[in-house]
Amino acid sequence: FPYESGTRIILTLKDDCDDYLDDFKLKELLRKYSEFVNFPIEIWAQKTSYEQVPDEAAAESAQPGEPPKTKTVAKTSEEFEILNEQKPIWLRNPKEVNGSDYTEFYKSTFRAFDEPLTSAHFAVEGQVEFKSLLYVPGSVPFELMNNMFDNSARGIRLYVKRVFINDKFEDLMPRWLLFIRGVVDSDDLPLNVGREILQKSNVLRLIRRRLVRRSIDMFKELAQDEAKYKRFWDMFGKYLKIGIIEDDMNNKEELAKLCRFWSSTSGDKLMTLESYVSNMNE
Repeated sequence: FPYESGTRIILTLKDDCDDYLDDFKLKELLRKYSEFVNFPIEIWAQKTSYEQVPDEAAAESAQPGEPPKTKTVAKTSEEFEILNEQKPIWLRNPKEVNGSDYTEFYKSTFRAFDEPLTSAHFAVEGQVEFKSLLYVPGSVPFELMNNMFDNSARGIRLYVKRVFINDKFEDLMPRWLLFIRGVVDSDDLPLNVGREILQKSNVLRLIRRRLVRRSIDMFKELAQDEAKYKRFWDMFGKYLKIGIIEDDMNNKEELAKLCRFWSSTSGDKLMTLESYVSNMNE
């Protein structure tokens, strides 16, 4: 290694862990857990490039005046490769991020092919501080197609100080918001956070409350566009109905206002609960 100063840590692997000597495996782990840490992470890797060089064998049989022929050769080199050059999109000023940036991040992070219906990019300060980016998917996530509460669903990715912790903390979002996709980055949680710690954490409860609040705000914004909200309701309306039953944060009235219904007088349009009740015979 070219550096003469600093700290070198040498790890000894077990016999059955040879795959951790593969730079592809190391890159996969680093990009999953440390892609957004705020100091550079480099890995010593082999790179292959291709270049055009004169073809000496062809030159011997070349005719006078004929342009020299070339061939492609592979050139292998070893050098440090920086793996975490991308700045976390949720740390950027929302005014500097455009719609295509949000869509690209959504597709790459959640391996989605659809475009999100809407998103919310925000920071919370006060009792708890965190930054978040939430999405309402443009289609039902694959793992929720057959079971709306599938245990394998991974909706919210939790980061602590830009280090990925987990994407399967059920307590981070109520199950009636399981379809929401997004990231949460908090500096108030410990890096060695575990399920037991989270379940007792007041910070987590405050984060959960704010995430639910912003999710409902997204639904209200969608409701301003009748066509877009019909798409949303057709896909995720059943979750809001469950929310009216299970919500424990005094959001039931707001969720009821977001519900839509068919009636004998609505024709091909859905109507709100308020309109449905007002049209009932006395």
